Amino acid sequence: MADLTLQRIPFTPSADNQMRTLKGRTGITPNFFCRLGFCLSLDEPGVPEAPDQSEETGREINRFTLLGEYDVAYVALLKVWMEKKKLNARESEKIDELFIAHMNRGVGLIVSRIKTLSDVGSLAR
Repeated sequence: MADLTLQRIPFTPSADNQMRTLKGRTGITPNFFCRLGFCLSLDEPGVPEAPDQSEETGREINRFTLLGEYDVAYVALLKVWMEKKKLNARESEKIDELFIAHMNRGVGLIVSRIKTLSDVGSLAR
């Protein structure tokens, strides 16, 4: 199985604006919301669409900043998801593309569920 090769995770301008909105609403850093959103995206039906390669990048976050010491766990979650969907996890390009797609879709899922800081706790239920 291929490993994630990305060192910087690109986000679309739309996801970047949504991260700014979430930070303003809650004061919590975007990397926290990206992690939560990634997990929500894995739970959603279907395969997320990869952001358009020709589209301008809104922000890039360093992989270690984004995932920290839990990097291996998040990559493992993606690989398990890929196996369930019967997607070829041997291609590093494919795993990179899906990781980016889940991160970007996840931001959209989070922003629709969190309006205030108190809403963050409701995600754990």
